[in-house]
Amino acid sequence: MFQSDYTMKICIVGKDSYIGNHIDEWLTTHGHEVFQLDVLNNDWEAFDYSNFDVVIHVAGIVHRPNCNDAELYKRVNTDMPIRIAQSFKKGSSGRRTSFCYLSTMAVFGVSKRLSKNVVYEDTPTKPLGLYGMSKKAAEDGLLKLQDSHFNVVIIRPPNVYGKGCKGGYIPGFIKVVKNLPVIPKAYTDVRQSMLYIDNLCELIRLLLENNKYGIFMPQDEKSVSAIEIIKAISIGLGKEIKVSKLLGLGARIASFLPIIKKAYGGIEYDERLSSIPGLDYRVVRFAEAMKRTIN
Repeated sequence: MFQSDYTMKICIVGKDSYIGNHIDEWLTTHGHEVFQLDVLNNDWEAFDYSNFDVVIHVAGIVHRPNCNDAELYKRVNTDMPIRIAQSFKKGSSGRRTSFCYLSTMAVFGVSKRLSKNVVYEDTPTKPLGLYGMSKKAAEDGLLKLQDSHFNVVIIRPPNVYGKGCKGGYIPGFIKVVKNLPVIPKAYTDVRQSMLYIDNLCELIRLLLENNKYGIFMPQDEKSVSAIEIIKAISIGLGKEIKVSKLLGLGARIASFLPIIKKAYGGIEYDERLSSIPGLDYRVVRFAEAMKRTIN
């Protein structure tokens, strides 16, 4: 077991989620006491948060293409975390505590493109969909609670991946590698920011143990193109796959098709946004992370 200098009592809001379970295991391994709170009922409203040093909020309604219920997004993604943070702060009685909120890259309102597409320090937050808007509203409300005794930590991860993760597009790329002997070589200059689950967990640990606060935009040590992802998967599977420039030309001609944008499009963080002085959270490099994800 890795033992931290001191033990924190941590409540993860959102029981048995993929990210929540990994954060729990990671922090427990480093000597902290972790409890997961189920929010599928209303027990969270009367729950006593005063016994904890940290609350990590991972619960939320994610992208639901067929859901246009703005009130549902607001109630779950905005109102719930703000109310929990307020209750937690009130019960802290002036102790130094931290509230960590898992937000999203979607607050920038920038969609994947088939051209260089970078989020910089001065890129405005203009969320377009209900998901991004509800997350940004939560950020705004939570940041108002920040003071000298109550840290507010906002994390805007890009695509999170890891073994067993059903979200994102890694599972789709794995199917491509398993079923196709040749893939189109196209848009190699278009890159996507990604974040391996262990790197996210380590970031959270370091932020909390070092009493950091503010907004953080992490990613792996590099952003990657679709071709790099596919090659990493093929290496991990031990399967040789060829890339074709001719087929790549066809992919560019068919760029109007949604599947091309989905497969080859990207959005990335400027590396300067993701480097946090003094906190080396990238404990697993991209190539190794891909091997662990698919094996």
